[in-house]
Amino acid sequence: MFSPKVGKYFRKIVHILALLLFFVIIMMPFYFIIITSFKVEKSILGLPIVYLPSPFTFANYAGAWRESNFGRYFWNTLSIAVMTLAIVTVASMMTGYSLSRYKFKGKYTVMILFLITQMVPGVLLIIPLFLIVQSLGLVNTLFSVALGTSATLLAYCSVLMRGFFSQISIQIEQAAWIDGCNKIQAVPYVVMPLILPGLVATGAYAFVNAWNSFLLPLILLTDPNKFTLTVGLRSLIGQYTISYGRLSAAGIICLIPAIAMFAYIQRQMVVGLTAGSIKG
Repeated sequence: MFSPKVGKYFRKIVHILALLLFFVIIMMPFYFIIITSFKVEKSILGLPIVYLPSPFTFANYAGAWRESNFGRYFWNTLSIAVMTLAIVTVASMMTGYSLSRYKFKGKYTVMILFLITQMVPGVLLIIPLFLIVQSLGLVNTLFSVALGTSATLLAYCSVLMRGFFSQISIQIEQAAWIDGCNKIQAVPYVVMPLILPGLVATGAYAFVNAWNSFLLPLILLTDPNKFTLTVGLRSLIGQYTISYGRLSAAGIICLIPAIAMFAYIQRQMVVGLTAGSIKG
């Protein structure tokens, strides 16, 4: 039998090894897509498998960015993601504040209905959204994709923002009213600075979902110059051949903005998501 001290260290080593194994399993696909993006085409499918690029090349990135028009796709996707972030953040903030601060008949029924919408498969919404966008004359515009994506995200984000507002005591706003703020002024000057992590979490959630959206851009955009990155990735898969090098390089290009954003706001994301999960 091990002594208690030895047994403690043994359990710790087992936990560390288990975490390392789990980390390797998760990161292995990312490792392969990274090394594939730096390989020449003839060495990608060759045997035996080469675990380090030889020869090392940046041609796949240059080809994906310029020849495959990924520069245009990148800015289209960024425009849609920023518009979606703005629409969802502002609209869900107003809805969440109303759900948190005001009492009205059917309030909790509305919240339950909001959450039920998240159980509906997104593909079922494609036809209704297309018909609505078509009736508005917005087909083949970047704004139509941002508007459609916002519609699918708004219900969940509103409930999320309601949780953030519920953590702020109404007495803080009442103190601001006594000091001369009206109800509208108290929100931007007093409440919003306190729920900044929640705003960051909600905005990041909307941004990433818009960045990764595929079905809506595929259905609503017909002009190749308005395609997004996800639709552009699909164009690299030909009928008879697939450029795995360019496809991998384009995938890395798609990942960079999301990774950079999460690296920058990770602290606010953790605080915001945990705060929004508390029952108000």
